[in-house]
Amino acid sequence: MADRETKERKLIALMVNDLGPGFGEREMAGLHEEVHALPDDELDRTLVGRLDLPHSVDEETLEQALLHVEEPEELSRDNFTGAPDMSHEPRPEEREG
Repeated sequence: MADRETKERKLIALMVNDLGPGFGEREMAGLHEEVHALPDDELDRTLVGRLDLPHSVDEETLEQALLHVEEPEELSRDNFTGAPDMSHEPRPEEREG
């Protein structure tokens, strides 16, 4: 059985694929928040609809269909948090002393 995190990632991958390239971190974070807020049953219904599966699909069929959804590289990175990258050097006015 696919876990919730996998289902969320696959739904986001489908949405990003529909919206096209050029998705920024802010938009990606917004998608993550929206998908994460979905109740389990609504997440499943949304995936079933997006994958053009019959409404009475069983969990195993849904899981098999999810295997064919390719995730963009930025979604499959383990370190994606949706937070802005703060690893830059401080600006002169931010430096102490």
